[in-house]
Amino acid sequence: MSDALLELRGVSKEFGGAGDPTVVLRGVDLSVGADDTLAIVGPSGCGKSTLLNLAGALDRPTSGEISFNGKDLLALDDRELAEFRNRSIGFVFQSHHLLPQCTALENVLIPSLVNKDTENSRARAEQLLERVGLADRMNSRPGQLSGGERQRIAVVRALINKPSLLLADEPTGSLSQSGAQSLSELLLEVNREEGAALIVVTHSDSVARTMGRVLELVEGKLVTAEDAHA
Repeated sequence: MSDALLELRGVSKEFGGAGDPTVVLRGVDLSVGADDTLAIVGPSGCGKSTLLNLAGALDRPTSGEISFNGKDLLALDDRELAEFRNRSIGFVFQSHHLLPQCTALENVLIPSLVNKDTENSRARAEQLLERVGLADRMNSRPGQLSGGERQRIAVVRALINKPSLLLADEPTGSLSQSGAQSLSELLLEVNREEGAALIVVTHSDSVARTMGRVLELVEGKLVTAEDAHA
């Protein structure tokens, strides 16, 4: 029995018709421990986001196995997968996806609406926003905030339900160099202090280098970044 938090075994993903499918992932194997930090790099269109969607149970593979804490995710139905994602996975995307009509605090609380403990969720949201330097912006709407502030709110929103795994898809892509560095440091702080494993898909070499491991997606397979250019 593996002690990995997340494990992908022989995972492949195809799109299109059976006659002429587009193969994006080919027998991917990946093991992520509970305190790991991992960067996945590769050119645009190589399947990085597809891989992240599979890791986060947003999509199902064409073949292969995916387990989380030893549980077979592919055996869960759609309702069970939705509950699993909300409880165990935090997502941060390149676009913050904040609701423009809601305040920063209200946006952070959205994933917690299915929980009964609303009082504790609000206290946690306020604490997290204060921790990332946004205590005075809780009642501001996204249109009143900078790009870096909006991305920090997106990270806090991903943390509200205390996930075991944080998945970030090009989270610094729309930020300045200093903003990207600040957000990268925040994600690593989350890994250390919240105990959430971290997988980041990124085009940024500087962001990738801050992670404990760097893997590259080459022709549908994951390899260490050094091996890809050997």
